[in-house]
Amino acid sequence: TILTMERWAGRVAVVTGASSGLGEAVAKELTRQGMKVAALARRFDRLQKLAEDCRSYKGLINVYKCDITDENAIASTVKTICEDLGPISVLINNAGYMTLMNLTETNKGSPRKIYETNVIGPVTLTQLTVEIMKKHNITDGHIININSIIGHCVFPMSGIANYCASKHALRVLTESLKNELAAMKFKTRVTSISPGHVNTEMATRFFDEKQKSGKVDGRKSQ
Repeated sequence: TILTMERWAGRVAVVTGASSGLGEAVAKELTRQGMKVAALARRFDRLQKLAEDCRSYKGLINVYKCDITDENAIASTVKTICEDLGPISVLINNAGYMTLMNLTETNKGSPRKIYETNVIGPVTLTQLTVEIMKKHNITDGHIININSIIGHCVFPMSGIANYCASKHALRVLTESLKNELAAMKFKTRVTSISPGHVNTEMATRFFDEKQKSGKVDGRKSQ
């Protein structure tokens, strides 16, 4: 199981990017193990299917349409989650965004969405979650950031510098959060998970985009 689950039964977990891939799988497993799961994503039709898939599971799943690049939407959604399910004990920052964009190109637009999705959104959710944990005296919470192995190196593939940089930032923020909470003697655990290549929709879209651009160089994205 993802966590040692018995003590988490009935507790509230927030999972972002829950409409597909790792986020969907994690949301299903936590619900199966008896948690109350708040599943967040932009694609509400996919979230509704997720809720239907989890209907027979031991736990409870509520789905929320939320764009984590919108700080006001995040704050509103977190407030609703607490009203619907109770205070948050587990936060899993899984949502991610990747698009092919070289640093020297000016015709691909701004990389802002990459950083807002992969860095600013998780920071905002983390701030709100820690505040809730303090308010409700949740001393055994867990914050998990889904990172990538490219958050630990400079990956030699064209077009992913911004994605790579965003994952480096998330790794640094994770370690800094650990230090901050330790200094406060706050016992919430903080974990960074860095998978290698995973066959998710995001990875498939990225490689399709790379093939169309003619820039395929034989290396796999991580």
